[in-house]
Amino acid sequence: MAPYPAQDAAAIRRGYERNAPPPVPAGMYFDHRSGLVLPQGVQPRSIGRAVAAYAVAALLFIVTLGIGYIIWSLVVWGDGQTPAQRLFGLRCWRPESSRLASRRQMALRQAVGLLINGELLLGFFIALIDPVRTSVGDYLIGTVVVHDPHDVLKA
Repeated sequence: MAPYPAQDAAAIRRGYERNAPPPVPAGMYFDHRSGLVLPQGVQPRSIGRAVAAYAVAALLFIVTLGIGYIIWSLVVWGDGQTPAQRLFGLRCWRPESSRLASRRQMALRQAVGLLINGELLLGFFIALIDPVRTSVGDYLIGTVVVHDPHDVLKA
């Protein structure tokens, strides 16, 4: 007699299939920790990098009196970045389309962050609910912040 009846073996197989990584296109990989399919050379952002980017963004906004930060933002949004993300090699990426966030999506992401007071606090709660999202804007726009140290996504 087999150690497991046929119906138990089928249930076990279904359980493993449910946890199997999704099919991965060439040039991409499945990150088990985040559950994202990412391009080779791109990693999920670390909490420390995201927190540092928030702190630097606030500092840059204050130092440039907001005007310089807004002008710099208009330039780098086309690359799916904020000024602080650019300094830390981070980018906003849309996993469902495998593309960088557009300039319009970045503007909407930033506007949501500015309009919803206390984004850092809400970002903390969003990170508890969905660990790959870091802000209200990411959650609403469908972006995730990734670390792209070699500008793989820009090409």
